[in-house]
Amino acid sequence: MMREIQLHKCAALILLVLIQVNTTASVHWGYDNDGPSRWSKIFPLCGKIRQSPINIVNSKAKVRSRLGNITMIGYDKPITTKIRNNGHTAQVDITSGDVFIKNGGLPGKYKLLQLHFHWGSDNGKGSEHTINGEQFPMELHLVHYLTSAAGVGEALTLPKGLAVIGFMFEISKDDNKEYTNIISALSQITKYSDRDIFSVQLAEFAVGDLLPNNPCHFYRYLGSLTTPSCDEIVVWSVFKEKIKISKRQLDEFRKLMSSEGVNLQNNFRPVQPLNGRVVQANFNVADTEDSSEGKENGRR
Repeated sequence: MMREIQLHKCAALILLVLIQVNTTASVHWGYDNDGPSRWSKIFPLCGKIRQSPINIVNSKAKVRSRLGNITMIGYDKPITTKIRNNGHTAQVDITSGDVFIKNGGLPGKYKLLQLHFHWGSDNGKGSEHTINGEQFPMELHLVHYLTSAAGVGEALTLPKGLAVIGFMFEISKDDNKEYTNIISALSQITKYSDRDIFSVQLAEFAVGDLLPNNPCHFYRYLGSLTTPSCDEIVVWSVFKEKIKISKRQLDEFRKLMSSEGVNLQNNFRPVQPLNGRVVQANFNVADTEDSSEGKENGRR
């Protein structure tokens, strides 16, 4: 019976990571009335002590140059993907192609499963992580699983089974041409659907094209999934380098509809307490423009 329960939980976690939906069909969660402040009542792990996101404070980050750089493998190769509106975000699933990360202090090699976005209703909010109390208009998460595990299922049972790298966005005057492929498809997934047939195939692209040129500076800490069931299985790497996007492009994300039939906006979880965790950085944070602590709650 215990093995059967573990298998059911494992299957639910795989579903969560791959398509970011509820762990059970009968339990609903979101970002409004059923939002983050209520998650822990239904999903107990959301009330644990190693939760994400967090406010990253430069003056408190420990410089660990020995971390080195993260090696991105296959990020320069075109892959096939599909995009869908799962009611909580726009998610791009990898359907063919091998994309990995390793080194940079990671405990192993990790394979890319999917990427997704968090954004706000205006340009003053949207990111999940904050840096020195500053929140950004959008954040990209690239979710990888530990390849030394027997599979995704086993990786999801390990304390460091997932490695997620995050990038903040900043508003630019001009469109980011590398995002044309994704943004053009958003009008086809405006409405939420839990059926795979409503996913849209994207033209092949290299994941690295979505990122800043030569990203190398990152913050590192141990945390959790930022959505229910909030499992504490994530090695987080939040990059200093930012991605540019125009307001016009970001507004296309804001047109998506949630599973509740309202505009899908402000799909971010508030920052969580560090609870004694140490944030490391592989670069000299003193060289960063603003090393102040910012607001305690990580909001503007």
